[in-house]
Amino acid sequence: MGCTTAIIKYLVFLFNSLCALLGIAVIVVNSLALKDAADETRPILIFFIVLGSVIFLISFFGCCGAIKESVCLSWTYAISLLVLLILTCILVFVYAKRIDGEQVAKNVLDDAWNKQKNGTDGMSFYQTNFHCCGVNGTNDYTNAHLTVPTSCYTNSTTTTPYTVGCLTKLEDFYEQALKLVKAFGWILVAIEAGTFMSGSILAISFNNEQRRSRY
Repeated sequence: MGCTTAIIKYLVFLFNSLCALLGIAVIVVNSLALKDAADETRPILIFFIVLGSVIFLISFFGCCGAIKESVCLSWTYAISLLVLLILTCILVFVYAKRIDGEQVAKNVLDDAWNKQKNGTDGMSFYQTNFHCCGVNGTNDYTNAHLTVPTSCYTNSTTTTPYTVGCLTKLEDFYEQALKLVKAFGWILVAIEAGTFMSGSILAISFNNEQRRSRY
């Protein structure tokens, strides 16, 4: 094995290690987020979980191909990465851009507020975690002839409820979350592109060495 091929082989190992760690991180983070996710965002979280699993498996095949110096495994690995790269680009540049954070926040709170009016404490989770009260403020409870719940207060001794409505808080949250998803997607695309290039070059190097060995 030549010096250039050896360098590329180590690069493949490096990128594969990054991809494997990234795949595990994607699975863990999105699995945790899936529990309290809105219906509109569940598909993208599930897609990321599947994507993380596929990234981890492909990284494993890439390591096997590099260790065994198998042309077949190396090309299978490179082609799989190309397909994965295309899917990631579609997710980041097409699907993620179609998600409207403000509309998602409105739909989530409309559902929670309807539950609240029907006697179920549907707003408690958002009011406690986002330090807000009602959809647009405490007037929502007054207008609906409802008692302001304890989740609208900092603690049991506080007499003044949160003044900010949960819609504003949730819109900001989803806006920041979508920015993080897009930034993470860019990082994922960059790592996958680098891994695909190094994997393709390694497969070509193995193929050339196999061809030279026949003569």
